[in-house]
Amino acid sequence: MKSKIIREQFLKFFESKKHKLMPSAPVIPIDDPTLLFTNAGMNQFKEIFLGLRKPEYLRVANSQKCIRAGGKHNDLEEVGKDGYHHTFFEMLGNWSFGDYYKKEAIIWAWELLTEIWKLPKERFYATVHESDQEAYELWKNETDIEENHIEFSGDEDNFWEMAATGPCGPSSEIHYDRGESFCNCEDDPDHICRVNGDCHRFIEIWNLVFIQFNKGEDGKLANLEKKYVDTGAGFERICQILQGVETNYDTDLFTPLLDGITEITGVSYPQRKYRSKSIPEQDSELRDYLGISHRVIADHIRALTFAIADGGIPSNEGRGYVLRRILRRAARHGRILNMRSPFLYKLVDVVVQEMSDYYQEIKERKAHITLIIKAEEERFNLTLDKGLAKFREIVDGRKKGKISGKEAFMLYDTFGFPLDLTRMMAQERGLEVNEDEFEKEMKGQKDRARAAAKFELKTEEIDWIEFLDTEKFEFVGYKLDSTIARIVKYSINDENIVRIVLDRTPFYAESGGQVADKGRIYNNNCNIQITDVQIVNGVFIHIGKLKSGDINDKPVSVIIDKEARLNIARNHTATHLLHKALKEVLGEHIQQKGSLVNPEHLRFDFTHYKQVKEREIKTVERIVNRVIRECLTVRTEIKTIEMAREEGAVALFGEKYGEYVRVVSVQDFSKELCGGTHVSFTGEIGLFKITGESSIAAGVRRIEAITGERSEKYVNLLEHEIDEVSRYLNAPRQSMMERLNRLLADNKKMHVQLKTYKMKSAGSILEEIIGKAPLVNGIKLVVAKVKLSKPEEMRLLGDNLRHKLGSGIAVMVSIFEDKVSLIAVVSKDLVGRFHAGKIIGEVAKIVDGSGGGRADMAMAGGRNKDKVKDALKAVKKIVIDMDKKK
Repeated sequence: MKSKIIREQFLKFFESKKHKLMPSAPVIPIDDPTLLFTNAGMNQFKEIFLGLRKPEYLRVANSQKCIRAGGKHNDLEEVGKDGYHHTFFEMLGNWSFGDYYKKEAIIWAWELLTEIWKLPKERFYATVHESDQEAYELWKNETDIEENHIEFSGDEDNFWEMAATGPCGPSSEIHYDRGESFCNCEDDPDHICRVNGDCHRFIEIWNLVFIQFNKGEDGKLANLEKKYVDTGAGFERICQILQGVETNYDTDLFTPLLDGITEITGVSYPQRKYRSKSIPEQDSELRDYLGISHRVIADHIRALTFAIADGGIPSNEGRGYVLRRILRRAARHGRILNMRSPFLYKLVDVVVQEMSDYYQEIKERKAHITLIIKAEEERFNLTLDKGLAKFREIVDGRKKGKISGKEAFMLYDTFGFPLDLTRMMAQERGLEVNEDEFEKEMKGQKDRARAAAKFELKTEEIDWIEFLDTEKFEFVGYKLDSTIARIVKYSINDENIVRIVLDRTPFYAESGGQVADKGRIYNNNCNIQITDVQIVNGVFIHIGKLKSGDINDKPVSVIIDKEARLNIARNHTATHLLHKALKEVLGEHIQQKGSLVNPEHLRFDFTHYKQVKEREIKTVERIVNRVIRECLTVRTEIKTIEMAREEGAVALFGEKYGEYVRVVSVQDFSKELCGGTHVSFTGEIGLFKITGESSIAAGVRRIEAITGERSEKYVNLLEHEIDEVSRYLNAPRQSMMERLNRLLADNKKMHVQLKTYKMKSAGSILEEIIGKAPLVNGIKLVVAKVKLSKPEEMRLLGDNLRHKLGSGIAVMVSIFEDKVSLIAVVSKDLVGRFHAGKIIGEVAKIVDGSGGGRADMAMAGGRNKDKVKDALKAVKKIVIDMDKKK
């Protein structure tokens, strides 16, 4: 049975049980700072479990893409060693939000496994929490599982907690017996195969969680008002069982990738009989090790493809750092397969071909994903070479002994070297690695990551004064800029700062990069100036200051700043035009990474791995202004997410989309999913002008621009400045540049003349210093402090010294802005006896610096100008000691 059919059958089964099928949430969490990556199906429903929002549907099901590679859940180092650990995986799940409970969850899971998929009933085992007699009885009486296959277990295996506090409850795990041949502990005479044991015979495939308690800060459990069901079934493991193969990597989810790796590298994936089940990785034969490398690459390219498609970018911090580690680990295993040039990016096509039927986003962003992975591979090749040099530096001269755990961890953490790579290279030199110390370093890092990821449920307490008991809130801001509303509730502090909730509002709340509207809420009794609006769990909270009067329950007039709203709309529509123009000019890999739209200007962040050239900026600007002049219609429509995607609408990073989406179209030019406010015709935007382009992160560029009246003011200011320059140059506009170029040429000529004069003067001084130099061991030794106007002149001084010195050694020092610059010169006849780089290195240490260079000339720098005299005095001894060693 193909994996696509298995996924489809799961979803259709629960759809037949009246579940709403939901799309997968992105693997890059949108609004959850407690997570590095989406690591479970329940993540997108966490607010429902916490009581922060009400569910739209009481029964839902989906296939959730997940990544576990950092923080509390981290399988990264285990991937490749066996047949079932992954960084990226899919979690099939069904949920009940206060609807059905244990009985239905157990019966339906059993029905799907044994009646739809027709798996042998005698192979299944169910575990329940030691306190959950109810679940035990349900398995016993409502299914025909063998009674001796139902087992009680403790908190470690069968009690689920969201966090240190908050919703929790018992669980029931479903395990599958693959048979004695899958036991990897057959050599242990004391080993007994069992559920939740330490061999590979029994595997957990489905976890049914029954959320019925709330854990307080005192650790006590209180019953929840509503009970929830949260289940998760490992898709890869289910495919393994249904397809009758040995490991997850033998399923059709991975075999096309393994074939692709074989084709690219020329190294075949070992056949089943050669793949080790129990031999430690470091002791495996080469063919077993190659199997590990194939599995690592196949797994990691899936994780990278989905993470980058959902907005992740490899970087040096946070989840970006984890993605960089994943990519580098895969690239390093590529080296084991003789791949020394970028190759991972070529596998993106395979992932897209196999997975895009269900996850369309990876197909839409394939060009972007490919570009980023290739650029990162090229970057890593440089880093890897530096890492190999560092490894050689560590082991240089060692005949035996160990590489310390700290050194191995530094290679791992800084250069992306997996421990197995360091171990392998160490063994080639007859060395060992202190793995216990390495594990301590690794544990310390994991503990720090786990502490950073840990959170407790804490909700902000607001002292609300309530006027209306309603849960209906209406946003009318797409059509109206004012309305009459009722106050649902409000809070006010001693400084008259107000938070207020209305039953209807024209105020746009900050979201999608667009700032909130400003305006007023007032009636005969009060006047409130609104400066911000935020959405909290679907409720618009207006924030402002009570200017006069007292807040009451009478109807209020609500009005936004119309001029500011129009300027925001101009800039927001302009970002859509800019996005499309960037794709036309730079390529389809362009993806929005962020934006800011306010009344004054717009800011647009996008993925691109090099600076945008001036001519490209001008072309983009020209395209946008052409579309503005054409005065195209801007239309908004509400459509299903599937229909919008079929029509080619662009979905943006950082946005959370529901079943229905708002599509903003600029005739045939652009189409994006967007909840913001826009103009009705592009002609309303006015002049579009790009004012800046810069880099804000690796692979992310930023463009800033203005529109409308701000553009007019900008052009007028430029006109004024041009007129001022013209006046200073005493030249009309048409000949201003000619006059300016002439002045610059004259100025350059004068600088050359001045430089020549200075060098002649310095040459005379040098001749005088060289003439007075003493002999040390029969060698002329020139040591002096000189005054130069800028650091670049130091190298010119060195060239002059070599020319005038004849036979001898010279060390010169100069100070620029409290920093010390040093240079050493050794004449050609003395190079075999003395080395300028070593001399200057010793001198630099005295001024708290470092440096080096060639044998005949070398430069260095230092931070301590107060030690210059000591450094100059030390030169004689340094030269004498060096001569003695020779």
